[in-house]
Order: sequence, then structure tokens, then C-alpha cells
Amino acid sequence: MVKLGHYFEGDQSCFRVFAPHRKTVEVELNNGKVKIPLSLGDDGYWTGSCKQLHEGSLYWIILDGERSYPDPASKYQPFGVHGGSMVVSPRKCDHSSWHGVKIEDAVIYELHIGTFTPEGTLRAAEKKLSHLAELGINVIELMPIAEFPGNYDWGYDGVFLYALESSYGNYEDLTSFIEAAHKLGIAVINDVVYNHFGPEGNYSGFYARYTKNADTPWGSVINFDAADSEGIREFYLGNVEWWLKDIGFDGFRLDAWAMVQDCSKSRIQREICDLAHRIGQEENRSVLMIAEHLRNNRMVTSAEPEGDGCDSQWVDDFGLAIRSTLTPDSNDRLFKSFYGFDDVVSAFKNTFVLDGTRFNYAIEDYSGTKPDGLRAEECVVYIQDHDMVGNRIEGDRFITSAGKGKTLLAAVSLFASRNVPLIFMGEEYGETNPFLFFESFSDPWLIEAVREGRKKEWQFAKIEPRDSHDVETFNDSRLDWDKLSSEENAGILKIYRQLIDLKKKKFIGCAGDDGQYEVSSGDHTLTISNGRSVVLLNYSNSVKSFETAAGYRMELSTDSANTGTELQPFSAAVLIKE
Repeated sequence: MVKLGHYFEGDQSCFRVFAPHRKTVEVELNNGKVKIPLSLGDDGYWTGSCKQLHEGSLYWIILDGERSYPDPASKYQPFGVHGGSMVVSPRKCDHSSWHGVKIEDAVIYELHIGTFTPEGTLRAAEKKLSHLAELGINVIELMPIAEFPGNYDWGYDGVFLYALESSYGNYEDLTSFIEAAHKLGIAVINDVVYNHFGPEGNYSGFYARYTKNADTPWGSVINFDAADSEGIREFYLGNVEWWLKDIGFDGFRLDAWAMVQDCSKSRIQREICDLAHRIGQEENRSVLMIAEHLRNNRMVTSAEPEGDGCDSQWVDDFGLAIRSTLTPDSNDRLFKSFYGFDDVVSAFKNTFVLDGTRFNYAIEDYSGTKPDGLRAEECVVYIQDHDMVGNRIEGDRFITSAGKGKTLLAAVSLFASRNVPLIFMGEEYGETNPFLFFESFSDPWLIEAVREGRKKEWQFAKIEPRDSHDVETFNDSRLDWDKLSSEENAGILKIYRQLIDLKKKKFIGCAGDDGQYEVSSGDHTLTISNGRSVVLLNYSNSVKSFETAAGYRMELSTDSANTGTELQPFSAAVLIKE
């Protein structure tokens, strides 16, 4: 890939900017006191160099001598999305003794740096890594860390895809975080947004046609197949190299992958995944590519020529089937596509519930394929994620609406699934603080438009959504680590630790030595057997009796009154073969 933006070469500071239709391009230094003219090549790139600049130097790009803009490939924006771009030279993570985590072994923890700790920084998050290691997590998925407007945001409004969000820290903080995680056996993957730019601070359109019109929830999508697309494709492939090769992440969660549109013969989706896996092979480590596709399409993980080649894909069906069964009166439009306990059984057996034979109300079509040929690790499942919590009007977590008993039943179900489990930060100890939608735009029109849009979305609800721009909405979304001192929360944490340990040791959530993994159902009950364990799940509001073979002992129970043959309402137990 070509190097973009500013980069060092020998004793020179070099610049490469894609702006094929501009007449002149200059680099501005020292508040306009120095201007470096760039030369246009046949490939649409403007290039030039100067004596090596000091790290921390700020620069701007002047287009046609009219106005200065930040660099689209800026590596750091210390003064925000409207400020100058900074010269940086991050140190790559040391991978000499690190080989990554394979997707079939992954236990994923999704976290948002800004609300994970009171400080909301990478350095503060690093201090919590021991908690995650003791929990048994071996993959951390960071919600997007690319520079976004203001100091707080979910991250999906990023506009400088190469730049680390400055409110989270600097590159030394990021490298330290990743290396500390590796020492604890934890991989770190980055949630990247390759389907759109955020609505404020996106200056890419002044350089080239980075986007094209499309019918999506956020409007334009990235231009991967129209005029100027050659340079745009290189921009995104270069971004893959930047985060994986130059920084050292262990892979990506690919946001809204179905919204990446490319009609080229060589589809960008496959090029991105192939490049990522080549980097992993060259560096002798596992690089994980996990798509948030949400269309239940087996081709997302297919190695066939027309497949995307991802390692796995997020599947909402498992969590939504369970949630809609346990909290059927909850105000969640996503539940409309699910019909109750039978879908829970189907999710255990097939993972895909919405397989093209049923209308999907979330996206208003019949999308989905049969899961034929899919391996268990090709699907990531969860009871809640940032969307399932944050897109609810009160940002309430599952435990808030369902209570402790049903939450633990859902947790046992999650880890008893053969698929890759993911938990959302705080879930492991029963966090009840909400995770709300928040942003810190500076454009008054945009702020008001977001407010009105959310009011319209929830116009039929009995309450109004919280003001997403209010800093208290952000503050109220932080985890409350003091809850761990509570006996009840500590008890929940203990059960999550046990479940993850059982999952990693292949007692639950996997086939036995002879490939056995049997799911049998009764009247709102499930029994999952693999020859090593029996998992009993009672999804009813009455005591249920189970028949279990001799030679099994109770290893875990979500209700102290449970036995090996009888379960209390909405409870679960794990029996291990003696």
C-alpha cells in the first residue's frame, strides 16, 4: 500500500495526498509562515517533502490556494476534528512473543473507552486489564477509537480514520494498553467504520469523491466503485495496514458490514479481509476479522470467491430470541421478528433464526440464508451489546428489565451455545447503570437535529429520550466499579467467571470428544448434553423436573434451591460428568 498523509523517510518528512481534481496542493507549517508545494502525479496523488519535522509539529493542507484543511489521513488531531494535523511516529507493539487468539477459542469483551472507567482514558482502562484476565476474557473489542467530534461519543461518528481519538490518550498509551493485554493473554481488536463518515468534521470531500449517495440510515456510503475510487480504496486498505501492521491491533470488528457497497469485480470487502489475514501470516499471529453484518448471510465468512472471507460475524438472533422470550413486554422494536421460546431452541440448534424464510422487521426484508456449512465459530452471539442497550429509550441493560434470575439464565445459555460468546462491559457483575446514546457535536444545527430525530423515533413512548448532547447523559453511562464490593454483584461475577472457565476448558458450549452436542427441549425447558456436561435451562415460571443420567455432579447453579433433577423458575444449572 502507498503511504498516505505525513510519513518519515530517511531524514525527510514526506507528504502524499490524494486530490486528483485540484490545481494546487500545499502543506502549511508554522501558522502559514512556511508553505511546501506538492507535485501532482498521474495517479492523482500530490507528493512532496521537507527536512524532517519534529514530532508534535502541526500542519494543514491548502487546496487551490484558497483554504487550509486537516489531512484526511491525519494520524493525530490533538485539537479536534477542525484543528490542525499533528506529526507523530507511533511505536509498533512488540509481537515477538505473541501469536494471538484463534477465533474458535475467543471469549470477547466489548468495551467503550470513554465510559469503561471514571477517567475515560486508555491508561485508566489498562489498570482494569487484570480484572478482565481474572474473568477469563481473551479478546477485547474496543468500540471505535478514530477521532470524532468533541470529547465524548460512541465512536461511530469518526471522521479521521487514521487518527487515535485524542481524548482517549496518545499512541504510547494505546501501545502500552495492547502490550499489557498481550502479557495477560488478551488480544485487542479495533471496531472500524468503513461504511460512512460522521456528520461533523469530514473534510474528505474537498479532496476527492470519498462518498456516494445511498439509501442508508446515515445517508452517503463510501465510494469504492465510482470515479476516484482507486484512491479511495487505497485509503481504506492503507487504514487496514495502519491499525494492524503499524500499530499492532489483533484484528477488527467491521461495523455495519452490509452497508459497505462495492460492485467492482474485486470487492473491497474481500480485499480488506485478505490483506488483514496476510498481515497475520507474515507476523505469525492470528488476526481476527469479525463482521457486524446482521443479515445472517453465510457468505460473509465464506472462503469461496464470492465470499467476504471474514472469520466470524455477529448474529443478533441468539440474544433477541432469549430477550424477547424472557421480557416479552419490553418496549423493543427488534423483538417483533421473534416468536418466543421456539426461537430460543432454533437459535441453539441453527444460530440463524432469521434465515430468509421470515420477515425481518429491523431491516424490513426477508434477508438471510440457511446456515448450511457454517462452523460454530463463524458466529458471535451475545445477550446484549452496545446497540441492544444504547438504542433503547432509557439505555437500560438486560438485568434492569429482566432481573437477576433471568439474567443469569441468559448468561448460562450464552456460554452453553457452541458459538463464540461476547459480553458487554459491566455485564459480568450485573452493572445497572445505563448505556445511553451520547455525542458532543459542536454544530448547533446538528445538535438540534439529533435531538429532534430521537424524539421522533420515540414519539409513541411514554417518556422522552435523554438529551444525547448533555454531558450528564455521558457521565451517567459510565460503569460503577464500586458495585463489585456488593455481595450480590460479586456473586454474579463469580458465576460469569465459572461459566467462562467451563467454556474455555471445553466442558460447555462445545461438542464432546465424539462430536456429541445434543439440544433437547420440553415445555419451556432445554437440556444440552455433550458427554462431558449437561446444561439444564428452565425458561418457565414454574418448577420443572429433568431426567439426567447418573454420574454427574452439580458444578454451577443460578438458584440455590436447584438440584440435578429439578430447577426453579427461570434458572439454570450445569452438571459435570464425574
